[in-house]
Amino acid sequence: MRVIIVGASKVGFALAKHICEEGYDLVVIDRDPACVDAITDSFDCNGYVGNGSSPELLKKAGIASATVLVAVTKDDETNILCCSVAKKLGVKRTIAAVRGPEYAEDKDFFADNMGVDMLINPDKAAAGAGNKMIRYAETVELEKFGDGNVHVATVEIKKNSILSGVPMTEVQKRLGAQILVCAIDREGKIFTPKGQHDIRQGDKITFAAVGEEMDKALVQLGIIEKVLKKAVIVGGGKVGYYLTELLVRQKVQVTLIENEPERCRELLEACPRANIIEGDGTDSELMEKELKAADACVACTGKDEVNLIISMFAKSFGLDRIAAVIDNFDYEVMLKKSGINHIFSTQDVALINIIKDTRLLATAAKNTNDTNVMKWLYTLNGGRIEAAEFEVGKDFALTDVPFKDKSFKLKAGVLIAVIMRGQEVIVPDGSSSICEGDRIIVVSAEHKIGRLQEIIA
Repeated sequence: MRVIIVGASKVGFALAKHICEEGYDLVVIDRDPACVDAITDSFDCNGYVGNGSSPELLKKAGIASATVLVAVTKDDETNILCCSVAKKLGVKRTIAAVRGPEYAEDKDFFADNMGVDMLINPDKAAAGAGNKMIRYAETVELEKFGDGNVHVATVEIKKNSILSGVPMTEVQKRLGAQILVCAIDREGKIFTPKGQHDIRQGDKITFAAVGEEMDKALVQLGIIEKVLKKAVIVGGGKVGYYLTELLVRQKVQVTLIENEPERCRELLEACPRANIIEGDGTDSELMEKELKAADACVACTGKDEVNLIISMFAKSFGLDRIAAVIDNFDYEVMLKKSGINHIFSTQDVALINIIKDTRLLATAAKNTNDTNVMKWLYTLNGGRIEAAEFEVGKDFALTDVPFKDKSFKLKAGVLIAVIMRGQEVIVPDGSSSICEGDRIIVVSAEHKIGRLQEIIA
């Protein structure tokens, strides 16, 4: 499958890396020769210098045989135009990065009239990620799957955790909750645990549970969602704006600090229910005053270094719910070592959505007659853990075979986390089996599963 990326800045470079890792044929286009060279020198792909909305250049780049075009330049209108031209030239799927809030309600119009199949707003998606992060003081990533019935969480095991040093066979008993541990991230290495493994201090465990069982587990782990009453946001760019709007709608009192006078005036008009302050987020007196009554702080100034300083100050001031936009991996490591684990990146959030879309498209194109094709893809732990949802067709070889049966063999690193059978949601054990028509969630950190048959050893 051929993918064309228009825009070779930070997002384009990171996307190119993922696309090449997926094994797709990649072509990149950008006006800046240095940006094109940086990608083509780093990855096995072709590059062209020029205007990505030029029909001639797109033809030269092989648009007629391309499946997907992704436009991720810094200009919304350019991205929309690139997709519109590409669609008229025959590309099957177009994705545009569009950050402006004025485009938020017009997805159907752009799809029907402009040839843009999918709008991605990296800043709005990042704001949503930040909002979820500051709901918990601890390191928690919580997602809902299977029509909201299935919960999957990633939790860091602290020194005095009820699960520290506990073998896998004792986890459910210790928590008093029916959960299934899907993956363990130990010092950056992710693996699917077996019965002989134990859980250690510092591990990040990803586990699945149904309904109230997740609440039971989180309470036993000492992780309780606190009511968020007041938040301080530093940085009035698009991420800060979207996050402010989101929190205000949730009846959270928001103080937004921005150092550019003109931007402050814009924010006063756009966010009338927030407290807009013109000031510097690195001003200790200002920050101390605003953080005194705050429950959470989010640093999203657009500069990693400033966000790092603000986050570390908020931590030293005693705040326990802190989130920061960090794109530099080295800074991310520094913050995590300082105890600040709520870190998110606008480009990472956008990439996960694009990769999910292209994977689903590639899988469907290859397996048009397969009744066991992936229906949806979720990602966790920054995209390093994948949870794929399948509907089980009549041709699946392991249908009606109990999990404990010797003939039920899955690939190493693959785990079936949940079975959804009508209205019933099951966390499987050895006596469970899969039936035709079930929907199942397959979790893996080691494989990129596109077809259900691929999980069989």
